[in-house]
Formats: sequence, C-alpha cells, structure tokens
Amino acid sequence: MLGFLLMLLRVLIDGCRSRRDLALENLVLRHQLEVLLRRKPKPLLRNRDRILWVWMRWRWPEGWKSQLKIVQPETVIGWHRKGWRLYWSWRSRSRLGRPRLSPEVRELIARMSRDNPLWG
Repeated sequence: MLGFLLMLLRVLIDGCRSRRDLALENLVLRHQLEVLLRRKPKPLLRNRDRILWVWMRWRWPEGWKSQLKIVQPETVIGWHRKGWRLYWSWRSRSRLGRPRLSPEVRELIARMSRDNPLWG
C-alpha cells in the first residue's frame, strides 16, 4: 500500500515538471546507459562525457545530482574546477619570443637608419 502511494505521489509530481526538466533527465539517463553499455569491462568516462556533466551542472542546477548514477556529484564538481584551472593556466601562460615593438619605436629605428647610412 505504501509503495502504491509513493508511486502515485511520484506520478503527480512528474506531471507538474516542465518539459525542459523531463528532456534533460531523459538526456542524462540515456547518456549514462550509453556509458554503461560500452564494451569494456569497466566503463571509462571520456572527456566529452565529463564535459556533458559539467554542462549539465551549469544548465540544470536543481536536478542534475538526483539523476547522476555513474559517479559521485563531488567528482563532477572536481572536473569543473579542474577545467577552470586548466583554462586560467592556459590564459596566463607566458608568451614565447620577444615582445613586439611599438610603432613609435619602429619609426625611430627606421629614421635613425636613414639618417646614418654607415650605421650597422
């Protein structure tokens, strides 16, 4: 009896959910099924799988944790943080080579070269 009431309550709650939430839930459940059906003994997550879950965390903040079954939610949060660390280390990398000269300095060098024909 209690199981029937819980099922009835779930049906009523699901009827009030938006189409967007249902579509996102369907997407993440299908993705997890695809990962689990891969031919290897232990399903390994690829980078595109990790990107999908990080995107889901951003796009569907209220429901992504309840549908996540293949990894812990803290794992997805760690992937997100790692992605930001990689992004900012890439953005702040040191540029190789000599910095470009400003147009004023270039013009000064060209003028000095014209004024001094014997200059090296």
